Amino acid sequence: MSLSCAIETCKRKSRAICHCCNKNLCPDHFKEHVDLINSRMNPLADEINTLDNQLSLLNADEVIDKCRQKLDKWRHECHATVDRFYEEKCQELQQRCVEKVGEKRKKLHQLKLKINELIREQEATHDDICSLKATINDIKRDVDQFEENGIVVDVDPLIINQNLVYIEQWTSNELDISTLSSPYRMVFLYGFTTNFGMIQNGHNQ
Repeated sequence: MSLSCAIETCKRKSRAICHCCNKNLCPDHFKEHVDLINSRMNPLADEINTLDNQLSLLNADEVIDKCRQKLDKWRHECHATVDRFYEEKCQELQQRCVEKVGEKRKKLHQLKLKINELIREQEATHDDICSLKATINDIKRDVDQFEENGIVVDVDPLIINQNLVYIEQWTSNELDISTLSSPYRMVFLYGFTTNFGMIQNGHNQ
């Protein structure tokens, strides 16, 4: 049984099937249908050419510089953080050194008072002299060591976690052309053969 053309205003019988939309069409409307589809392809081709031209003119260095600004900002902030920590530790170091010098001065002052008292009272014994001499040697050794080496400062290397900075990894989604319709299809219907609007029945119409 012959089917009518899918166009409501058309009374002619269909002679072809469009695989895109599964419509039965007469030869004239099938050609119009194919022409309409082809006309929609041209803007797509133009858009692809525009994108290709855009990529050709794209300045990768400008894009890189724009993204690098974030890294530069991060580096500046990290340097500022390290500098603040460094200044805090410098102040702490100064405080510890002042405290250590003050401690030695306090011991020397107490030692002076003790010696002056023994001299004034003239009650020094041999044991007092040995004890004072040992104390003086201990203080001298500490002062010499402090003058040469200062105080102990241990530092650990700064370990950078690679996850601190994330840079997007480009994943290319390749075009699977197998999902696209075949550009050339033959339709056999009621003894007619068509390929994109060409209707044949032993001869071209």
